[in-house]
Amino acid sequence: MFIISMLNKIRTIIGNYFLKAELSKNENSRKVTNFRNARKIGILYTLDDIPDYETVSGFVSQLQHDHKEVKALGFVKNKLLISRFLPKLSYDFFTLKDVNWFYKPVNEKVRHFIENDFDFLIDLSLKDSLPLKFISGLSHAWCRIGRFSRENTACYDIMIDLKSSLTLNEYILQITHYLTMINDDEKKLQ
Repeated sequence: MFIISMLNKIRTIIGNYFLKAELSKNENSRKVTNFRNARKIGILYTLDDIPDYETVSGFVSQLQHDHKEVKALGFVKNKLLISRFLPKLSYDFFTLKDVNWFYKPVNEKVRHFIENDFDFLIDLSLKDSLPLKFISGLSHAWCRIGRFSRENTACYDIMIDLKSSLTLNEYILQITHYLTMINDDEKKLQ
């Protein structure tokens, strides 16, 4: 068990090194617009259990009801869970078999998601996930939103500081609240 833990730490250190190297080459321009004016939204999340899926699904449905084009990409660690959720039109999944040795996602669905020019990319993960940081950091989205952490500053343009007890539903409410407060004028992010 100790050896597996050490190996995972080494993989994570190498993965973070490669992520930083790729981010230094990433020169996508960023801008932010009011959430009400957004047309295309990308949602990233970790699928750990059925209630998480239902919460994300409710958020996606709400956005689609507001006439937004939404694409959701879930990271599933448990292969048994993915068989319960067949991909829908707006949903895709990737698993550990879709990441390389240092946790960078390497499948076509992820590549297409990264290359999509979303108005907003929202990472709903409540814990650090290196595969999701790769996707957020390399995304062509105009504005990337995620959980606050000093290590996340290169991956997100807007970060929400979470209390450790915050639920996914409460996090979604916080994101929606802050994004609707943005003025209607588009602003370039530096």
